Amino acid sequence: MTYVKIKIDQLREIGEKALQKNGLTKEEAQYTFNDYLEAELRGRYSHGLSFIRSLFARLENRGQFEVVRNEPAYLHIQGNGDLGHVVARKAIDLGLEKLLESKSITIGITDVHRFNSTGMIAKYAAEKGAIAIVAAYGGNLVMAPVGATEKAVNNTPLGIAIPYTEPLFLLDMSMSTKAWGHITLARKNGIEKIPTDWGADEDGIPTDSPADVKVLTPFGKYKGFALALAMEILAGALVNVPIGRKGEDEKRGIFIHLLDPTIFGHTIASFTEQVNGFLKELKDVPTNDPSVEIFYPGQQSYEKYKEQVDKNEIAVHESILRFLQNQ
Repeated sequence: MTYVKIKIDQLREIGEKALQKNGLTKEEAQYTFNDYLEAELRGRYSHGLSFIRSLFARLENRGQFEVVRNEPAYLHIQGNGDLGHVVARKAIDLGLEKLLESKSITIGITDVHRFNSTGMIAKYAAEKGAIAIVAAYGGNLVMAPVGATEKAVNNTPLGIAIPYTEPLFLLDMSMSTKAWGHITLARKNGIEKIPTDWGADEDGIPTDSPADVKVLTPFGKYKGFALALAMEILAGALVNVPIGRKGEDEKRGIFIHLLDPTIFGHTIASFTEQVNGFLKELKDVPTNDPSVEIFYPGQQSYEKYKEQVDKNEIAVHESILRFLQNQ
């Protein structure tokens, strides 16, 4: 596979221009392309630039979202096939307008195309001062109960971001051991063996061959499966999109909950002091290996992100760069 090195700023400009040519506004193009670019820079390759072609395919029949309920403590947005990257952020902007008064806002989004990462959506809210909990139902079956031979549930990812942490506390996880993107990348890169807890074959038997994976495996066995069921109900059934075998890839759901950090008596300063003090304590936890370092969610990936941004250089597969340049 042939990779080319390019300045991050240059790649960002190419990607944003490509999205604008396909109908996104300048602002929409900026944050949408960044969702893929930042995933790549953070080392989350299963959600990185290798998957940006699917984004452009979604733009061909993009709908227009509408707000159908706008109440003091909740919002319901009908996506109408609009782009999840855009709708989720617009929903958060509307929610944040209410947050100072209501302190807690629940948002349900019905019928949207995918966004790339629950973490990036939660991050958007946290950078504006809100605690954010985001679940995104994917609309299709990808994961089986442990030992089963058929897919029964989505791996509905969960994102949680905590404001006023440095670097930002950013949890971004699916309910499977690994997201399907890891299987796709292993196949593309010619990797012959993967850990056997990533997926199972058509008989429900764990396999180390990416080519033989038919279903994803829930993390922690029944625990991950139980969480997948709960997340699918919250981000699917609750927001009124079909789930389970009736689910549709083109009709996804999003559940977002925003919280003001001062809701239970804190000031911003006292919340910040308590949370950051707690996170710093992790560095003092003893380990049985001196080389082991303890990180909280988002910390290690941010360090990798910052290192590459400081260098302002990234290696991109030539086919991806060529695709973006030809849009």
